Amino acid sequence: MSTTQQPGRRTSEAAESIDLGRSPRKLLLAGLAAVVVLALAVFLVVRLTGGGDDKTVAGSHFGSDFQIAYQASSASEKAFLDYLNKEIAPDYGVTIEGVGIEDGNQLDQATADGKYIANIYQHKHWLKQVTDATGMKLTALGEVFQWSYSVYSSRYASLDDLPKGATIALLNDPANTAQALWILERAGKLTFKDGVDPWAATEQDIADNIGGYKFTYMEYGAGPRTLDSVDAVIDYNMSFVDAGTPVKYRIYEPDAPKEFAGQLVVGTAYLDDPQVEKLEKVFFDKRVQPYLAENDDPSLSGQLAPVSAE
Repeated sequence: MSTTQQPGRRTSEAAESIDLGRSPRKLLLAGLAAVVVLALAVFLVVRLTGGGDDKTVAGSHFGSDFQIAYQASSASEKAFLDYLNKEIAPDYGVTIEGVGIEDGNQLDQATADGKYIANIYQHKHWLKQVTDATGMKLTALGEVFQWSYSVYSSRYASLDDLPKGATIALLNDPANTAQALWILERAGKLTFKDGVDPWAATEQDIADNIGGYKFTYMEYGAGPRTLDSVDAVIDYNMSFVDAGTPVKYRIYEPDAPKEFAGQLVVGTAYLDDPQVEKLEKVFFDKRVQPYLAENDDPSLSGQLAPVSAE
């Protein structure tokens, strides 16, 4: 950032030659002091008006190099951001850089604080859990993709082959537990009590456990290493792909419901930022959803799907 220097007031040559009793050394020190004061004033003005970062676009908290946080273990989210950076972002004069962070709280806090312009790792029910529990100020701008969420088994070839009383491992957070139970409900393997919202269902909301299933719970990302110790696991496809799990163990792969679509999330304080507006144009460009539906990238296909109608 540059500043314009104000010209000093001119004096006559006669006035300049008058000795006011100040030595050249004192004059030099006085001049240096004035320069320091001026420089300090300019620095304070720049800081208070939000400038001072050469990478920041005027009127924005952010520059044109957009850092987007994603779940570090998700190669599919990284591949999606790489696609946007290569094919979409140049048309809007920006770049997209994925920043992988494994700790969700750290990722969200950095987004709320404006360290990163956005993140893409959570559906609306997870986001609500985060904001309710922590008070972080985060806002979703819209759905971007859907994670494929499937039933895996190394013991049985299909969902119908699971025996009565089979043990099924589910992710232990409320939103992903509900998503797994909803898969089984839509497959006709259990029913919910009247009035239950399927995206918020718990084991206690099951009316009829048709398969007589027993449920056990695991940490996020534990699906692949849990697979051999239970009859089946319900988890995100990307976890198994990243772990190199054979596709043949994916025994039931339903369409993901829009309720659990991944969102573009920004710090609420930056909703009106002009660069956030540009960010939206990149992520919601009309080319993005067809690409998610048709691409053959092994890091994306079968893991991230386009946003469904419902």
